[in-house]
This record gives sequence, C-alpha cells and structure tokens, in this order.
Amino acid sequence: MASVDSAGSTRSRGKVCGNKAAIRRRGLEQRIARRYTTTTQQVIIGGLRLPFTRIADPDDMTRHMPAADDSRDEPRWQPYWAAHWDGSWAVSHVLAEASLADRSVLDLGCGLGLTGAVAAARGAQVCMVDAAQPALLFARLNTWSWRDRVDVRRLDWRTDRLTPHRFELIVGADIIYDTDDWPYLERFWSEHLSDGGHLLLGESGRRTGQIFPEWLRARGWWVEATTIQVAQCDRPQRIFRARRRVR
Repeated sequence: MASVDSAGSTRSRGKVCGNKAAIRRRGLEQRIARRYTTTTQQVIIGGLRLPFTRIADPDDMTRHMPAADDSRDEPRWQPYWAAHWDGSWAVSHVLAEASLADRSVLDLGCGLGLTGAVAAARGAQVCMVDAAQPALLFARLNTWSWRDRVDVRRLDWRTDRLTPHRFELIVGADIIYDTDDWPYLERFWSEHLSDGGHLLLGESGRRTGQIFPEWLRARGWWVEATTIQVAQCDRPQRIFRARRRVR
C-alpha cells in the first residue's frame, strides 16, 4: 500500500481552493468591467490600508439616470449607489478604531462596501445588504480578502427582513437623508438589533440630520450625536450612536 503524504495532500487541496477562488474573483471582476469603468485605489483609514474599487465617474451615472418608469425592476434612484458618500468615510474611521473581533455587524445600505470592508478587516462577522443589485458586485469585490466572514445580500429595508438574524451592531452611511424612510428604518432596526446592540450612523450635514435625533428619541431610543473631521471629507461629519431604551 502506498503511503499518503498528508502535508502534500493538504498543500494540494489548498492549491485547488486557491485556484477556484482566483477564478471566482476574475469572474466577478469581469462582470463589473463589462458594465462599468472603474478605478482601484489604496485607502488608508486609521491603521488599515485597503484596496477599494469604485466607479470611475459616479456623476456620469447620475447624469444619465433614466426617467421614472414603473415597469423597470430597478428603482429610479438606483444609480446613486455608485457615489462614494462622505458619511461612509466617517463611519469607517469610527469602525477602524473599534474592537470588532467576532462581533456580528450589519452594513445596511452598503453601497460599494467600504464600511463593511473595514468592519471585516477589524475581525467582525459582517452581513452587507443593499437594494441596488450592482452595488453588491462591488461590495463582494471590496470585501474579497475577508469573504469567509462576509455575507452579501440584496435587501429593501421597507419590505424585506433577515429574520431570525439579529446583530450586535448595525451601521449605515448617509441612509437617513429621506424622512419618508425613517419609519421603515426604525422598524427594521428594532427587529434586527440584538439585546444590547446599537446603531452607528454617519450623516453629512443635511437639515434632516439636525432633526433626526429628536425624532428617534421620541420613539424610545437613546441617541448620542457627535461630529468628527476626517481627512477624506471637506466638512465635519455627524455620527449618531443609538440603542433602544430598556423598558
């Protein structure tokens, strides 16, 4: 009977898995390249250095946004996912300094995936969701190095749920600009935060951001509002931390 070299067998399996992963990544990159012109840069956030791929000219997508058409599957605002919102830089800087090892984090409205990537790089188990299907391609690519602990899904917070999943931390960058969304978001947060869990939201200085804390407090939440300045943004960014009050 021939002897089995267990170390060699392990190396072979690892090589096969590595090849499969490389093929999957190339396929993802090709899907993106067929539809979009992109640019990839190294971003530095706190002590982290991450590769980040984005739309080269997101403003061009917005300029060519199609007229409203109820027969389309994608909502009219869908091209906005391509913009890299300032609030995501702010949330990412907070996450980069946080202790997240093995914590469950939901990136709600993940867009291109920067905040989810930072959470994963800090050791969190991350679920990333967005209503815009193309955004999920970029979210997968930008979290590729941590794919073993990242789950990427399509979700509309108005209608969809992740039941029975609950999360210790729910993050969102520039998702509270539309007051019509607030009741849906508040309901979603209540249903998906674990006991003792909290929200971390970034907001870029809109008028609605000024009135949001009191609106949320009136619905039984503790809310702390602060501002931070980060290198990537011209103006200070609001950070909201919130959790349900104990009843």
